[in-house]
Amino acid sequence: MPLVEAPQGRLVCSRAKSAASFFTVLLSALLSWTRSVRADQDAGVPEEPVAGPLTEVINVRGSRPSGAAQTSVVDAERFAGEAPTVAELLATSPGVSVQRSGGPGQAAFVSLRGASPDQTLVLLDGIPLQGPGGDAIDLSTLPSSFVSKVVVSRGVLGAQLGAGALGGAVELVPKTTGASEPQFGAELAAGSFGSVRVTADAVVSLASAARSIVAIQLDRTNGRFQYERQFTPEIPGAPYYPAVRENADAMRGSLLVRTEVPLREGLELDALFQGTAASRGLPGPVGMFTPRARESDQGGIFGARLRATVGETVIQARGWGRASLVQLRELGLGFDCPEGGSSPACAVQQSHTLGTRGELEVTFPVSLSHSIATSLSAGGEWLAGSYAGIHRREIVSLGISDDASLLRGALSVYPALRLDFVGTMTGFSPGLSASARPFLGTAVEPFEVRAGAGASFRPPTFSELYLDTGPTQPNPDLRPERALSVDAGLRWKTHPFTASAGVFWSRYRDLILYELYPPARVKPYNIGAARIRGAEVQLSVRLPLEVGLEVAYSFVEAVNERPSATQGGRKLSYRSPHRLFARLDRRGDRLEGFVQVQLSSAMPRNAYGTAELPAQVCIDAGAGVRVAGPLWVDLEVRNVLDDRTQQDLFQYPLPGASFQATARARF
Repeated sequence: MPLVEAPQGRLVCSRAKSAASFFTVLLSALLSWTRSVRADQDAGVPEEPVAGPLTEVINVRGSRPSGAAQTSVVDAERFAGEAPTVAELLATSPGVSVQRSGGPGQAAFVSLRGASPDQTLVLLDGIPLQGPGGDAIDLSTLPSSFVSKVVVSRGVLGAQLGAGALGGAVELVPKTTGASEPQFGAELAAGSFGSVRVTADAVVSLASAARSIVAIQLDRTNGRFQYERQFTPEIPGAPYYPAVRENADAMRGSLLVRTEVPLREGLELDALFQGTAASRGLPGPVGMFTPRARESDQGGIFGARLRATVGETVIQARGWGRASLVQLRELGLGFDCPEGGSSPACAVQQSHTLGTRGELEVTFPVSLSHSIATSLSAGGEWLAGSYAGIHRREIVSLGISDDASLLRGALSVYPALRLDFVGTMTGFSPGLSASARPFLGTAVEPFEVRAGAGASFRPPTFSELYLDTGPTQPNPDLRPERALSVDAGLRWKTHPFTASAGVFWSRYRDLILYELYPPARVKPYNIGAARIRGAEVQLSVRLPLEVGLEVAYSFVEAVNERPSATQGGRKLSYRSPHRLFARLDRRGDRLEGFVQVQLSSAMPRNAYGTAELPAQVCIDAGAGVRVAGPLWVDLEVRNVLDDRTQQDLFQYPLPGASFQATARARF
């Protein structure tokens, strides 16, 4: 998705001994990236209470964030009984903006620090996820019941995570087969708009000490809700009129299987499969309704990793594949497609995508306080579409990172370099970050200072290059987008109090923006530049009586630097300057409950500053009780104020008050 305003039709398609040793390794051993998240990265709340400045260790296969990345960790178990979506889990972190396309079951996308969704990587167990044609992944296709934790890393992280991480990355950590976990769990939720959700998971012990977790999730909603709209929103004080959302039903089924096999001491194998299939209506935004448009999608990923430990050296080999099929039917633009209509926008649009990758990784120590990680990965991606034809491109990545602890652990430095070849495009991504604890051994030992800088690029997606969707015209001459970013922050982490604050500045160039392409279509061009700066604050505290308080605030100033008399110097559209999330909850042995508030300030709705989306406030609340043994029953109300005038960034109406009842048990 573009960084500045795009048309509505676009939505539906879509980590020294010396400096010399460091560079010697860069030229001779570009083979792997480190696959573990350092314990001191978590800016969120530890899953278990800790005493003093200890930190939570999170093992994420495939995770490669910068040692000083501004990172938050969301523990999905804290939201048990609320049945949140992946998008709702992400919204609890600073720097995160979620773009929803209406009610339950409809598309949702995430952006970090004012970047576009296309400039944010989303990974499942280290495997990058994409939408049709390589666009941003639709979060509604990812079942939250499969997720154990969500790691949100903010900043330009191309050196650590690869091409595309201009705004940052979101890593979804799937449930694992840990021995301390329950063996079986089930959940049934039902609520407004005919919404029903069924989830179940089980841990199965196999032969040779192998263990597997199998999880399934089924979702259904009729999506029909009442809302209010203005017929003349450009007129101040224009009246609102009641309306009913139509063609917004959705149905989805998802399956997760993850197996861990210890082969022998120092050698282990794990494999992951996740598949999903769905059908839903595409109702369109206010004023551009698509009452007959439908979308069906099927997709899956499979990955396997072999990990060997030889002394202090870790060697990992992994391969994965990702495939999807998406069909769009009768997608009119502001009109009803007659059955069998001949317009390109009304015809069936079908696209197949496939991505494969193989990786070899080596992490080895140089000394007790210094390690180097190198990587080599290669693969490709393919597209076959109704109007796009068949396209493919190869992907090769070489990288190295250095992890050095200096001054007896008071200073840690993390330089990284990465070289990406994507088809005929090449990108060089350097990164340097550091963290310091200047008061080790004193009462203020938990105080930490972090800073980092990095550059990266994002190659155009197959969708932008080749997919003709009717409303949008592709452009095969697009160049990669590029970004440079610096940030700095402070953190204090003890139990029961954790606080962090930071600032950042980013500069984007060669942005892919969508312009009118006569007579009535749009086309992407490399004509944009932008400057984005901001600040983030996160606070969490555990209070008496098992009560927790969490606050996340984000400030973003996004300025269009395009040389244009009408757009240059104006604020970028669809970016709220102020976002606030606050939550008070209690997790007890028999009673639980929560209340949370989300606030977003007014924001421009177009590139000219002539339309604005008003400020919005949403309050959710819920409570639950353990009625017998492991059985819990929860009740939840969303949008307590029943504000039916709220809209998504792109004028998709949002539902008013809704209710949900959930029964869950774990054995």
